[in-house]
Amino acid sequence: MTPRHALDESRRRTFRGGIQGAFRGAFLKRPRRSMFVAAVAAIAVAATTSITTAAWTDNEWVRSAVGVSSPGDCTTNSMFTNKAWARQLHGTVLNTNLDTVAGVQGLTVANNGTTATPTPLSAVLVPGTTDAYVTKIPVTALGSSPVNVGLGLGAPVGGLGTYTQWARSQKSGQAHGASGLVSDQTGAVDVAGTSQGAATAPKSANISLGNIVPASLSGVTLDVGALASSSAVDSCVMTNGWPMLNPTPTVQRQYGIAGLDLTAAIPAVGTLSTQGASLVGAVPTQLNALLGTGGLTTGISDGISALINPLLGSLSLGSISTTATLSAPNLSGVTAMMTESMTDGIVTVNLGNGTVKVDIASLTGSATTGLNGMAPNHAVVLDAAMTTAVTSRVTALLDSWKNRVLAALTTALRAITLNATTNITLKLAGVNAATIAVKMGSATGATTGVSLGDFLDGTAVAPQVTANVIGLDLGGVVAALLGPITSALLTGSNNVVKNVLNATIFNAGLIPNLGASLQLLITPVINAVAPVLTAVRTLVAINVNVQPDQSWPGTKPADVTAAAGEYKVSAIRVGLVDSAGLLSLSLGSSSAGPAALKVP
Repeated sequence: MTPRHALDESRRRTFRGGIQGAFRGAFLKRPRRSMFVAAVAAIAVAATTSITTAAWTDNEWVRSAVGVSSPGDCTTNSMFTNKAWARQLHGTVLNTNLDTVAGVQGLTVANNGTTATPTPLSAVLVPGTTDAYVTKIPVTALGSSPVNVGLGLGAPVGGLGTYTQWARSQKSGQAHGASGLVSDQTGAVDVAGTSQGAATAPKSANISLGNIVPASLSGVTLDVGALASSSAVDSCVMTNGWPMLNPTPTVQRQYGIAGLDLTAAIPAVGTLSTQGASLVGAVPTQLNALLGTGGLTTGISDGISALINPLLGSLSLGSISTTATLSAPNLSGVTAMMTESMTDGIVTVNLGNGTVKVDIASLTGSATTGLNGMAPNHAVVLDAAMTTAVTSRVTALLDSWKNRVLAALTTALRAITLNATTNITLKLAGVNAATIAVKMGSATGATTGVSLGDFLDGTAVAPQVTANVIGLDLGGVVAALLGPITSALLTGSNNVVKNVLNATIFNAGLIPNLGASLQLLITPVINAVAPVLTAVRTLVAINVNVQPDQSWPGTKPADVTAAAGEYKVSAIRVGLVDSAGLLSLSLGSSSAGPAALKVP
């Protein structure tokens, strides 16, 4: 007779290797990314990697003999009835029990102590066993069913295969159920889906809460990433050398969730995108307007007048006027930013889609493992502190975006070229005595265009100054007075242009005004975030690692049940707080047991 502690230790080592190593390695160590919250009528149940046979198979059980007639030990006896169950999707949606929907009823394997029988009978026997079966949720099962037509649950998306439901029930006292991304007979899981060729992790469901509670959660979806669960029990214990039902059986339950995101369609985000694009599109018109009276040209004339006035002596200013042209700006880069998607790793603001997405798994769980490794029935709550944190993140993202927009606009406007000429008439004793022409920027005939950035940086080519005396200049009085004036124009005109550009476009005027207009569009986005998260917190309950036989935070929902001796686990449950009939959805569920001694 093998000592009991040796058997237990052997089983524990095998179990840890088969379940914990594979499951935790594939699930808990992978970086997860995804989401924002919501409640049903557009739930897209997603397919993932295909599995050829089975998963989470305990190697000790696979190698053991099956159907031994003698009592044997806890791996060879045939003294137990047993049951295992797996189901990817179950619950109630819009008062429709998903049990009534063809193709999603799950898999049950019952062993009467002699034979294991699957339900449905179409389940596929796992090669090399007599008591393990597998079924899959096919894409075709959902395409035309009430899940899609009536409830908005679409066909699986994102994966290459289908979700797998796997169950094994042994007459020697062991049972094991698994559902989700079950990859092969070794027990490995592939929550990311990447080993099967997918570029990113597939999704399990997109739950549109706005179809359930449209008034407060319109456009809000809860995006559930790829997931899986496993439940295994060994109900056999050797008592005085005889296999007996263990009153405290060895139970192993595991779950994994690749991601949980809350995505909210916020109208203010769409408004920011469209009206922001309009603001950028109006910039060329605003630049052209600066060339008219009161704008850039007026500023240059005024600046040059102020420059030469102290030097006129007996001369007086008769007239001064400036003409200028600007090349067309290339604003394509700035316009593209109006549909940009920006993220800090937790919050994503997508201007093109008009959405704000929150990675709930990372926000409320761990940055590395997300919502994996939580205690049974862990409640995922977007409390007031997290709402404030999300609002702060949105604010920081949009502030950074606005600054980047203004920087990009500044770069684009610095690149445009200026061609300007100022014509001056000077008088002596009330009579026109001289004219001066000041050509700046491209008007100087520079081989390359002179940009606004050249003026701002002090690297623009020197202006061309041409002075002419009108009529007779008796005694050379006028010519003598023109010398200091032309000298000042040669050294000071470009700086006049610089000051005017800063006053009308860069430091004040066009660019700061656009920034202020963007801020007026940003503020409503920031203000819209908290009410959405508050509504989700108030109306929607989210729990992970759901185990009905363990303690529940608060009042346990009526649908979270298990029979005596049944060890059940669901990767995640999403339900309305006060309306479970409208939404009470569990994903990635499995159970093992109950087991009993076979009646002779």
